[in-house]
Amino acid sequence: ISSIKGISMQLQPFDPAARTRLAELLDSRAEKGNTMRCDEVQAFMLALLSGPDALNTAEWLPEVLGDEALFSSAERAEVEALVLGMAADMLNTLSGKTLPELWLYADAAGNDDFFTWCNAYLYGLDTVPTDWFEAIDDEAFEDLFYPVMALAGVYDEDEGGEAVLTFSAKELTQLEGELPHTLLAVYQYWQTIIHKPQTVRREGAKTGRNDECPCGSGKKYKACCGK
Repeated sequence: ISSIKGISMQLQPFDPAARTRLAELLDSRAEKGNTMRCDEVQAFMLALLSGPDALNTAEWLPEVLGDEALFSSAERAEVEALVLGMAADMLNTLSGKTLPELWLYADAAGNDDFFTWCNAYLYGLDTVPTDWFEAIDDEAFEDLFYPVMALAGVYDEDEGGEAVLTFSAKELTQLEGELPHTLLAVYQYWQTIIHKPQTVRREGAKTGRNDECPCGSGKKYKACCGK
């Protein structure tokens, strides 16, 4: 039995056979509808795993499936189990301070499709209950997302369709190499916030050593509970 961000269930190891089966269930349907491809599922779930919110199957599974009518009840259950197995594997990777290995499909030009992967990750940020940037409100945290935003095409044009930033092939290659480091850094940043020690504040005046002990013994504090 494994627990993944609030979900406890029996999980099978997410090996190459499990990944192949997940692709069989999702990718053909993704070509014709709103179902996510395996690369999109990885990016989407990695975003959900990295932040402070628990995984809520009722929220993420419909996003993965798209049109649920395309799947039988048995297939929906199988997709859920496979994705949770994948999530557990990714969480082990992140918690072990290991860079995630990205599943990248080929784009129309035959290159690694970072554009689709990064947009699926950003979509995950729009899906979770917590607004990451509002909750943390730190420019250093926002700056971490530069490679994700750039590779997702966020800087390509403004609302009027005008180009904002252009990247050379060399710059894009550098951003692609930085992406796994960025993803791990985002996860670790959130872990620091989530597990930050809470300051215990004293309520009321401090008891002096020569004051009467607050326990009611009648003795001075230094000779009783303060001893």
